[in-house]
Amino acid sequence: MKKIFILTFFVFVGLTSCNSLKLMVDNDYSYDTDFTTYTSYNFLNCEIDTSDICSEIQDAIRRQMKARGYKMTDEKPGLLVSYSIIKDRVGYKGYFQPSMERWVNRYENDETYKVQTYNFGGGMILVSLLDAESSRLIWRGYASGVFNKQVNKPVNYYRSVVRSIFDQYPLFAAGEKPRKITEM
Repeated sequence: MKKIFILTFFVFVGLTSCNSLKLMVDNDYSYDTDFTTYTSYNFLNCEIDTSDICSEIQDAIRRQMKARGYKMTDEKPGLLVSYSIIKDRVGYKGYFQPSMERWVNRYENDETYKVQTYNFGGGMILVSLLDAESSRLIWRGYASGVFNKQVNKPVNYYRSVVRSIFDQYPLFAAGEKPRKITEM
């Protein structure tokens, strides 16, 4: 019995230490946007030069947009996708908002933005969707704690971070039927 207890203890410690990297993931969006009209997108440039990370993040975003039915195009995209990588501690202003899916399904004009301030350590990744015609920010998802001290990042680490961010964006391109999103 004592051996089983000791074995169980070490298995528990091993499993919890593998999951020691905790991310805080959230999003903000514009109440004035009709998200049901967008079908295409293109990228803005990565804001800092960390080519390996930027290309991995851009590839992960491309996968998430494709899974939601958005088409990448150079000709008049509906959305522009921007992403930022912040490796230092950051203060960030976000908003208390109803879930995006609930908001899109019950659109009301009398909602007001309720500001909340965060202080993030361990850096963050921000993914922003802008209306291409007006250059107005319509959605931003973010994950903090991305660069906490962990020497060896697991394979596809940034892909899973981006997936966690896009889990906050439950919408599909105009004309696309919602379906379960699987990693491509």
